[in-house]
Amino acid sequence: MTTDRRKHSRFNISNLISYVCIDHRGNETTQGMGKAINASQEGILIETHKPIESKYILLMVIGIEDELIQVKGNIVYSQPDDSRMFRTGIQFLETKEKILSFVINSVKTFSKLPPTPQGGGVYDNVIH
Repeated sequence: MTTDRRKHSRFNISNLISYVCIDHRGNETTQGMGKAINASQEGILIETHKPIESKYILLMVIGIEDELIQVKGNIVYSQPDDSRMFRTGIQFLETKEKILSFVINSVKTFSKLPPTPQGGGVYDNVIH
């Protein structure tokens, strides 16, 4: 039996995500699309057709009100799975508020839930 050592809960999501690989100076090196598999307040797992061979990445999703939401991350790993797709683990490198916005909008966009007012929604306790 394996023990989950993660500090934060993961939320299963299944929406498309756009990414731009960047170098240490912030210059774009490559870009692509993938599918978000799950996310937490510290990171996200995405699936792509090819490995992501960069140290830094900029992830982008379209929010519930069609706004573009971006968050920077650090590639932790990128490895093939059984279906010959690549799973890439990404650690967020942003403020807690920006990460919260990114995760909440990713979950809401996938589930098509209407936006909820501050303090009255099911996602209010995602980040403590």
